[in-house]
Amino acid sequence: MSQTEEEIKAQKKTAPTRSQVIVRSGYLFIAVNFLLGIINIIVGILSGSLAITSDAIHSFIDSISGLIIIVSEKLARHHRLSIHREKIERLATIIIALIIVITGVHIIIESIEALQEAETPSYTAPTIIVLVISISLKYLLAWWLKSAGRKEKSTVLVASGAETMNDLWISVAVLVSAIIFLIWQVNLESYISILISIVIIKVGLEFIFPSISHHHHHHLETSHDHQLGHHHPEK
Repeated sequence: MSQTEEEIKAQKKTAPTRSQVIVRSGYLFIAVNFLLGIINIIVGILSGSLAITSDAIHSFIDSISGLIIIVSEKLARHHRLSIHREKIERLATIIIALIIVITGVHIIIESIEALQEAETPSYTAPTIIVLVISISLKYLLAWWLKSAGRKEKSTVLVASGAETMNDLWISVAVLVSAIIFLIWQVNLESYISILISIVIIKVGLEFIFPSISHHHHHHLETSHDHQLGHHHPEK
């Protein structure tokens, strides 16, 4: 055996399996969202921003999605359940999609209540900095989840990446409203949150009912089905 063949064999042995990548992604998902939740809950309370506080709650809820990723993968690779892998992944994807929809509805309700109470947030420079950090972390996490999901043919990871991207847009909305408030003293936070929440609910429904979107979800399902056809069972 040549040196090159030995190196290739060694790389195959050391390279993480599909299952390991999914489980590790689940742990990463939990860690990042838990960290974001702690940061945002502190900033939300100090600034009086409902959107940031809601975002913090959403981050903690997202940690549950991370558990779903891990549990579903561990179930799917069990020798007695491996033949039902696709069904298990589909169920996990639907559960995460439901969490996305419920979160969107929750934010709409909170935003309407905030409009009725006419609360005024207290944004500061540190708030802006934390929001920028939050957006950056969410972007990196979303990129990782979507990339790993497409590479490993996992709709669960792709759905989690979409969920994280939704979180990113919520933070962008809060950042924009914070800047507008600091410059013109106009509070648009609740209105922007409602608009973003509608988009979030739509994305969640797309994962549950693929026919809602021929572009977003059809691409996901087509890629998933095509790749599954070329997927070889792990040894």
